[in-house]
Amino acid sequence: MAIFDLTTGMSYAFFILCLVLGWVAAGALDFNGILRRSTSRGGQFLLRLGVALVLAEGFRLFLSFALGPILDMFVNQSINGFKAF
Repeated sequence: MAIFDLTTGMSYAFFILCLVLGWVAAGALDFNGILRRSTSRGGQFLLRLGVALVLAEGFRLFLSFALGPILDMFVNQSINGFKAF
């Protein structure tokens, strides 16, 4: 049994994709400059990371139900691992 099989790799790639989408969306949704008004650079980063994680969870839910069945056809395995994150 391989430690890193195709389904595991796709699950991690899917999580990273959702995290990147959340990070980009957090920056795009900063209409009033709330992220830039934070006191320190570390505070800005932590605030954006928090928003990105929340948005990444939304992307994960949406994309897992939208893309999961399509990927099942190609991999011929259950991609329910996407929902584990």
